[in-house]
Amino acid sequence: MQKCLDGDLNHFGNIYDKYIDKIYNFVYLKTTNREVAEDIVSDVFLSAINNISSFKIESSSSVQAWLYKIAYNKVIDFYRTNKDFEDVGDCLELSCQSDFCQDIDNKDKLKQVFKYLENIKKEHREILIYRIWDDLSYKEISEITGKSVDNCKKIVSRTLKEISANFLILILILIFL
Repeated sequence: MQKCLDGDLNHFGNIYDKYIDKIYNFVYLKTTNREVAEDIVSDVFLSAINNISSFKIESSSSVQAWLYKIAYNKVIDFYRTNKDFEDVGDCLELSCQSDFCQDIDNKDKLKQVFKYLENIKKEHREILIYRIWDDLSYKEISEITGKSVDNCKKIVSRTLKEISANFLILILILIFL
């Protein structure tokens, strides 16, 4: 990152290559729309390169946390400006049947996961997703959410206990039906 801050923006390609998939997955998880996710991710990296000077190395913030924070804000901006956006399905080209089927399958799986997680407080759900799905460190989650590292750890622990308890109840119900 220091090379980018020194003006060598060719090095930004390495950062892009390293984080593009993670940022895309994060945004897709929030939008469940392939084209919207691609547009937002493009905006994220464009914003990052245009605002590279705002990254503070001495703040010990990681590049990944910085990019996630930009992505998080871009998703919020998207929903703010597209209030009537509904997940009616991706506007995919039908000529690409394998991509279409894969997107539908992924979307169905995501909907099942979200349906199960609906009962969890939104803030706790997002922190859990950052930790498990996005494999972020507690420090990075803290930087994104503005919560302390210890608070993030407690939220993940309590949320996992809540999920475990609910899952156990569901299994018991299924066994005794």
